[in-house]
Amino acid sequence: MWTDAEDDQLRALVAEYGCKKWAFISTKMAEKGAKQCRRRWSNYLNNDIKEGGWTEDEDRVLLEGHALHGNKWTAIARMVGGRTDNAVKNRHVVLVKKEEKARSSITLVGPRTTALAW
Repeated sequence: MWTDAEDDQLRALVAEYGCKKWAFISTKMAEKGAKQCRRRWSNYLNNDIKEGGWTEDEDRVLLEGHALHGNKWTAIARMVGGRTDNAVKNRHVVLVKKEEKARSSITLVGPRTTALAW
């Protein structure tokens, strides 16, 4: 669990050292590791992260990124820009479900015949 004081300290350290030196930054934090610091910054504290609705352009880039990189969500998130890897993964799930629903709602045109083998 992160406290407000730890969040403030992490913000100050990132402002001073940048958002690349996580191992060094974690040495300045009392009980947090490099991965914890990076994830806290990337997923909660970074003001550059977009929240809210996705644009059609973002969806297109996400799908192109998935075709190129597969399930490498961090690489795709870099392509989309401003979205976390977790947000990109969750959006992909939503897009896949929408596509599946659209496919299953297509009705067959014409008479239905049933052949029973009795």
